[in-house]
Amino acid sequence: MELLIYVAKLSAYWIALYILYALFLRHHTFLRWNRTYLLGSLVLSFALPLVQYPESAPPMPVVYQVSAVSFSVVTAAPSPSLLTWENLVWLVYGIGVVVMSVRLVQHFRHLNSFLQEGECIPMDHYTLVLLGDNQTRTGSFSFMKWIFISPADYAHNFDTILSHELAHVRQRHSWDILFLEILQVVFWFNPILIIYKKTIQQVHEYLADRQAVQEQTQTDNRDRYAEFLVSYALGAPASMLTNQFFNSKLLKPRIAMLYKNKNSKWSLGKYAAVALLVGFASLMVASCEREVMPTSANGEAMVKGDINITGIVNTPDHKPLRGAVITDSKGKKGAITDEAGRFSLKVPAGSALTLSHPDYGQIIMGISGKYKNTDYDLTMPSKGDKPSNMVSTPSADGQSVKITGQTSTFGGSPIFTVVEKAPEFPGGIQAMYKFLGENIKYPEAAAKANVQGKVFLTFIVTSEGEIKDIQIMKGLGFGADQESVRVMSKMPRWEPGMQSGRPVNVRYNLPIAFQLDNTKEIKANESAKKVGLVEQGTLNGPSTEGPTMIYTGVGQARVVIDGVMQKEGYDIKEVGPDNVQKVNVLKGESATKAYGEKGANGVIEIYMKKK
Repeated sequence: MELLIYVAKLSAYWIALYILYALFLRHHTFLRWNRTYLLGSLVLSFALPLVQYPESAPPMPVVYQVSAVSFSVVTAAPSPSLLTWENLVWLVYGIGVVVMSVRLVQHFRHLNSFLQEGECIPMDHYTLVLLGDNQTRTGSFSFMKWIFISPADYAHNFDTILSHELAHVRQRHSWDILFLEILQVVFWFNPILIIYKKTIQQVHEYLADRQAVQEQTQTDNRDRYAEFLVSYALGAPASMLTNQFFNSKLLKPRIAMLYKNKNSKWSLGKYAAVALLVGFASLMVASCEREVMPTSANGEAMVKGDINITGIVNTPDHKPLRGAVITDSKGKKGAITDEAGRFSLKVPAGSALTLSHPDYGQIIMGISGKYKNTDYDLTMPSKGDKPSNMVSTPSADGQSVKITGQTSTFGGSPIFTVVEKAPEFPGGIQAMYKFLGENIKYPEAAAKANVQGKVFLTFIVTSEGEIKDIQIMKGLGFGADQESVRVMSKMPRWEPGMQSGRPVNVRYNLPIAFQLDNTKEIKANESAKKVGLVEQGTLNGPSTEGPTMIYTGVGQARVVIDGVMQKEGYDIKEVGPDNVQKVNVLKGESATKAYGEKGANGVIEIYMKKK
């Protein structure tokens, strides 16, 4: 889609720049400037769509770290359908490129036949080619360093035509035409290039006519040259790739340009004016694409209009809370949560919202004007408890933000983020891998939509080892968020975290990566390093070091360690994660092709570090 938008902008700039030429520059006698403008317009238009509106540099993004294990869920990528609109568009485009390429090759073959059949006479800086008697219907023309003269022109008009074509060769006009031909191959669907080509050829003829007139010795050389052009009006066939001496459509403009008085040097100011106009227009386009936002008193950019506020409110035991009241500081805006605990309203940027309920405490929410949409996931504190800690997770496009309320207490006891002994899944990390691998399933909707990425979860491991307050800090959608929460809620009791010799509540963070098996090899530490680039609030969770292991139904998949297949039911927790170099996951045909029937349920290849 981005490519189509870029091509559309490119075409728009080509059209706009040509309109400026037609309105202000076409009748100027500054022919070299006109040639430069036309060619420059074609090249400059490739860069203009990339112009960005200048503004103060944004602050460097803060890199936040989630200190937790990353688990990956891998499934087979669905076979892509060939019958899509995108493929059809590319097919039509490819056919057009092939047709235009064949056309260009035919032009070159036609020129090569002239070279093979004609008589070539090397001259200083060019080669004169005298066309044969069987080519009498072809007029004189030039291409690159070759000047082709027809038998009739050689006998009657040799000097005049030679000086004209020699101007084309010396000024390298063929390169312009060749450049346009290549553009027409790539952008064959854009008719503006045909107009550019005809206009540049017209400027070429003006330049060559001027040079031919200047080289004549007669005092009335301009009149004689004009009479010659009229008398030469024979209608010789033209070649699309060459500079043809005669083109009946250009006869009148060429004669008019010969007799046109030179423009004043002050007229050169029009070129500067056009350049300024183009620069201003490109900035205007860039500014229109960028939403202009006012700024707050502290310099923070603010969106226009009201902020869209949505959210869900839960009780301390994480059930939807109905009847919670949301009002702003002025009491002008308000909402009440429904049976599902949801609410929505619009408020001005910079407002302060109060969330309250007769049976619970209050939460004060400050509305930032930086985001157009704000979505809350809040848990009401019990009376007397401290309000939730707010963790913000901006969207990728910068238009929305999700704010998750993380309670600072649970069951009247504080929630720790850093403890002496981190909570642990029963049996350790490898056992947690096995549990996730046996229970989590790749959502069908995500697989069909070719969606992959990470779901970042946060939850509380209570002092009794229960998993509570499961929240999505950054979701993936397409059922991946719900699947992650479902499996986390099924987890058995953990060994609780310890602080000062007693069990405590600990907030724990876990990213789960959903990926399609387009790539077969995953380095052990690669995913764990990528987890540190999550745009959200600072979370000092318990640190768990070690490589990221990938499992898809570990209970049935065969395990191969350094090329040796282990026995069925091999307990993978015997593999020390610190000694793992990399892990490959093979499924389906790739597994059976490598290991036969033993790989029918998948194969996990583990390569250990060399000691």
